[in-house]
Amino acid sequence: MTIFAEANVDVDLRMLRSFRVLRPLKLKGPEVDLRTLRAIRVLRPLKLVSGIPSLQVVLKSIIKAMAPLLQIGLLVLFAIVIFAIIGLEFYSGALHRSCYSLEDISQIVKEGEFPTPCNADNDTIAPTGAYVCNSSDSTCVEQWEGPNFGITSFDNIGFAMLTVFQCITMEGWTAILYWTNDALGSTFNWIYFVPLIVLGSFFMLNLVLGVLSGEFAKEREKVENRQEFLKLRRQQQLEKELNGYVEWICKAEEVILAEERTTEEERMHIMDGYLKSKVKTQGKCKGFWRAEKRFRFWIRHTVKTQWFYWFVIVLVFFNTVCVAVEHYGQPSWLTQFLYYAEYVFLGLFMMEMWIKMYALGPRIYFESSFNRFDCVVISGSIFEVVWSEVKGGSFGLSVLRALRLLRIFKVTKYWSSLRNLVISLLNSMRSIISLLFLLFLFILIFALLGMQLFGGQFNLPDGTPPTNFNTFPIALLTVFQILTGEDWNEVMYQGIESQGGHKKGMIYSLYFIILVLFGNYTLLNVFLAIAVDNLANAQELTAAEEEQLEENKEKQQMELDKEMEALHLQTDGSPPRVEVESPSPTRGNGSKAKKKPGDKEDDEDDIPDGPKPMLPYSSMFVLSPTNPIRCGAHWVVNLRYFDFFIMVVISLSSIALAAEDPVEEDSPRNKILNFFDYAFTGVFTIEMLLKIVDLGVILHPGSYLREFWNIMDAVVVICAAVSFGFDMTGSSAGQNLSTIKSLRVLRVLRPLKTIKRVPKLKAVFDCVVNSLKNVINILIVYILFQFIFAVIAVQLFNGKFFYCTDDSKHTSEECKGSFFVYDGPDQLPRRETREWKTQSFHYDNVATAMLTLFAVQTGEGWPQ
Repeated sequence: MTIFAEANVDVDLRMLRSFRVLRPLKLKGPEVDLRTLRAIRVLRPLKLVSGIPSLQVVLKSIIKAMAPLLQIGLLVLFAIVIFAIIGLEFYSGALHRSCYSLEDISQIVKEGEFPTPCNADNDTIAPTGAYVCNSSDSTCVEQWEGPNFGITSFDNIGFAMLTVFQCITMEGWTAILYWTNDALGSTFNWIYFVPLIVLGSFFMLNLVLGVLSGEFAKEREKVENRQEFLKLRRQQQLEKELNGYVEWICKAEEVILAEERTTEEERMHIMDGYLKSKVKTQGKCKGFWRAEKRFRFWIRHTVKTQWFYWFVIVLVFFNTVCVAVEHYGQPSWLTQFLYYAEYVFLGLFMMEMWIKMYALGPRIYFESSFNRFDCVVISGSIFEVVWSEVKGGSFGLSVLRALRLLRIFKVTKYWSSLRNLVISLLNSMRSIISLLFLLFLFILIFALLGMQLFGGQFNLPDGTPPTNFNTFPIALLTVFQILTGEDWNEVMYQGIESQGGHKKGMIYSLYFIILVLFGNYTLLNVFLAIAVDNLANAQELTAAEEEQLEENKEKQQMELDKEMEALHLQTDGSPPRVEVESPSPTRGNGSKAKKKPGDKEDDEDDIPDGPKPMLPYSSMFVLSPTNPIRCGAHWVVNLRYFDFFIMVVISLSSIALAAEDPVEEDSPRNKILNFFDYAFTGVFTIEMLLKIVDLGVILHPGSYLREFWNIMDAVVVICAAVSFGFDMTGSSAGQNLSTIKSLRVLRVLRPLKTIKRVPKLKAVFDCVVNSLKNVINILIVYILFQFIFAVIAVQLFNGKFFYCTDDSKHTSEECKGSFFVYDGPDQLPRRETREWKTQSFHYDNVATAMLTLFAVQTGEGWPQ
């Protein structure tokens, strides 16, 4: 493979050398030279891939996924062509009408800062939702080039396909929707855009993630044969056995020394076995080492107790609180308190480290990754404190103090699923680093290519935009912004306009389309594929641990049973009796001992078709299984069309809820729908009462409130009945009690009743609910890392995100006094006071810093 790759590179280099003779040539026609051919030189950094094995795994998984990705690409292209043809029929030429001034017919009257499409000059002829020009100063004329320099339009199949592609990337599609609403009205316009987003963005492009995840798992299975996972399992098992053996020896020594029947000679023998490794074993030194041995035993026993573990966790919690309360503009007493508290916590953590190192020994202490991390962080904190005291100012390692918050992960000692998730994520660092390197190569190549194509070309009438390709660092940042999908369409508009506009430069849109497809939808989705693969590893580790725990419990139970039988033989003297017992989860063969997930489905499949049998319990301790009222309720509930009737009522109730007028509560339509709501609530109440009569309330198995869906139904029905009761009585308490009125909001949960009655929909819902356990673990890890980075951001950027209302002033000292604001040439300037304000997103405290980081991580508006 390496020889073949190097041969290909040599061929590429010979081709590039042959292109040098073409440099002086010019293409006929458009003003485009052959510099694009020279841009192929930017592929040279790909030679680095052959030297990194883990990077080859990632790259091979992407290459193997090219065949199914090509099929998905053809499917997406087919959908784009279909929607582009439909857009041609609906919106061709519709975005070229805008409002022009009556005084100067060549001057566009803008709506806000930008021009907007229009439909007519008269409200009577314009459809609902269309934009109408003000006939007193403007008229709707079809001579505008269109939005975004005329690039966003449906005038031909090329423009339409580019506009549809922009919509399915979900960047700026709402602006296109509003423009088409202004041009043609909003009554039926949503019928085009909603299916476009649902099918194109939510479904088709997300298939890329599924393909990449599958191919990445296959490649790791094939290339590595899960070596990392198996190595991790073996390492965990070995460490567990080794630690258990060491703890067993230590515990045995402690127990033997603590027993009363242990003679002094035996105690001395244990001590002498330890003292053989010491040089001074005679006289007073021998007594000293024995006392030291006992003291170390006591310290080691104390370190391993539960209270010491939770004492350290509480210390970490208080240290976290002290770090979190730090904010910009805090009072001096809080600064002084946090200053001394930092020394106190540092001393306590140093004492913890020394105690553990003395009790366990340096070798055993440094075998733990958390202990090694503690040692590194404490050493960095000591260096930072000493440097700041000696030299003055921070050495820049103050953020290391925030990294001590990672100690909160020690709680994973008793949370196996969270511990395995963290271990799997840490174990995937090599793949993630390899992918980051590949991503950097990708950004580097496209940044160099962008400099070849657009370098020095972003000279627009409004000036050079911040996103350009004039220098290498800015080009890297521009490509990275496009990869995140944020405002990539704006950069594309500027690039096309810089190359001659929509008449000459449309070919350059391919650069941005390829960058979005291969970067955003392919390369960045590999991160998710790695995360999915490692989440599967964490689940396998957790399942293996639970299985091992279950086997250990079974072995202990079997040993206990054998001991009980032996004890029975010794006391009774009779031969063992053979008893026939029902199989239990902890006895019998292995196939019956464990309850597998598929057993429940098999049991459900064994249930015969037909009406369900009545529960053999008395309903509400009154109605026996032979009671005629209960038999009648059971017959009605199990009718063939009962569930279908309830489904129809739920659908009608949902339609009625959607038809209500939320603006005018006393409108005639709402009064009519309110009577329908009474009927719907009555039907649901009767359904609930029939099921309670049939099944009982809650006390026996299989009763009504033993199922989640029935609990939700009961809450919705009872709240609606209470609300209707206050409405019908007309009491002032009911009218003023907003809480009771708000109970009617729970009616929106009625459509969820359909989930229970549709088996496939219920299976999907159950799958979502079962995945919440892993989602909660991931959310906890995410919040902890979010908090840590927020603390670091507060220490680095607090007090930095301020601005002056006068744009010409940039410091708080300059932002004083007043300034004049000019609203227009026809208006007099007005006087305003300069104010030094905080930006909407800043890092002055931990809470706002977490919100700012969350806004950045969503990728929406992060360049600003």
